[in-house]
Amino acid sequence: MAKRSFFQDILSILGSNITVTICNLINGVLLSRILGAAGFGLYSSIIVVPIIVIGFTQLGIRRSAIYHIGNKILPESNIVSALFILLLWTSGLSIIICGLVYFFSDSVPYDPLIIVMVLLTIPLLLVNIFAGGVYLGKDEIRKASIINAGPTLLTLLLTAAFVWVLKLSVLGSFIAIFLANAIMFIFVYRTFVSDYHTQITWKYHEPIMKSMIKLGLVNAIAIFIMQLNYRVDILMLKKLSSLEEVGFYSLATQIAEQLWYIPYAIETIILSRSANNKSDQFMPKTVASIFRVSFLIGLLGSIIIFFITPALVPLVFGQEYIHSVPMIQTILPGILILIGFRILNSHLTGMGKPQIAIYTFFPALLINFILNILLIPRYGGVGSAWATNASYAIGSVIFVVLYSRLLKIPLPDILRYRKSDFYFIRDIRKIWSLQYKG
Repeated sequence: MAKRSFFQDILSILGSNITVTICNLINGVLLSRILGAAGFGLYSSIIVVPIIVIGFTQLGIRRSAIYHIGNKILPESNIVSALFILLLWTSGLSIIICGLVYFFSDSVPYDPLIIVMVLLTIPLLLVNIFAGGVYLGKDEIRKASIINAGPTLLTLLLTAAFVWVLKLSVLGSFIAIFLANAIMFIFVYRTFVSDYHTQITWKYHEPIMKSMIKLGLVNAIAIFIMQLNYRVDILMLKKLSSLEEVGFYSLATQIAEQLWYIPYAIETIILSRSANNKSDQFMPKTVASIFRVSFLIGLLGSIIIFFITPALVPLVFGQEYIHSVPMIQTILPGILILIGFRILNSHLTGMGKPQIAIYTFFPALLINFILNILLIPRYGGVGSAWATNASYAIGSVIFVVLYSRLLKIPLPDILRYRKSDFYFIRDIRKIWSLQYKG
């Protein structure tokens, strides 16, 4: 059992997520103001390609690594060596697929230098993704927090240098992403060599590779379907609308998705704990309690975002982005509903059952695609937001029902609030008391 409480681990990840949130918002302000709606739309249309492709080509290895290392059945050095070989495979595959997508894109002519920079960044991104899986599998929450927040913080600082100071426009934004991930690669390398004394070999550990790929492929399909659900609207807006509309909608989703940062901290800890504590009989009850509290936190955040965006968006991002406000307000219900799915899915994934997300969100993806085709030509970004809401709602409801049946927990036991749900208030008091006495 881990020595820290759920709440303490959540605070650690939450701290890094708050850093990510602030940095992403500031970075969004910089890019949207300096690049303009069309430039920001171009940036979004380029970066969405590796996000979707890597979501699949990483083969779900990060989550597979968490599961295998957390179970402590196989030698850790062999697992890490297998990860290194898989990194080479997935990097090559990702570069090839992204390159082909950019080469055959017929709607927007991309700068070859930008594309080269994006392709060079892919292996570094994958290193950091896989390393995060190792840290969480070892229950190294502090290092996982660093690898989570580090690239975003560095990207912000470097974006300010290359886009704002040096005026390198869209190219500068991708140089910043490349350098940020290169610096984090150095951190990962030093950690594995100095702290873990990991010896990476080129030996093909067939049983480990097969086990990791088998579970990883299921994770990969689940992640890919979810990434498509998150980003298919941007791709379809680019095809059926204008770059300006893509820019407005990209900003809207970026702001609305800030609701996910607290649940993301929670789901990260649940994923790690589920892999490390197979015999914990209280995990389902704890997860259900966290599910209910997270929804309340998300609801409060949704209400705040709904009412402050009409004044905040033009003030922070510029009057041009006033068109993003109705998109933000429209998509909030879908973002809120998906919080519950993310919490419960992290539990099943840590248990080695990521396939449930496929069963529920593949139909939701088809609904998202069909509704986008019907709604974008008439309603633009707002129509895309409604399509996303419907997709997220249908997928989440089906998932909760399947979760209930799989773990044999009645739906009322998952949904009904209890006083014990707010146990974390006691943890806050204890931490505050210890700090005050110290």
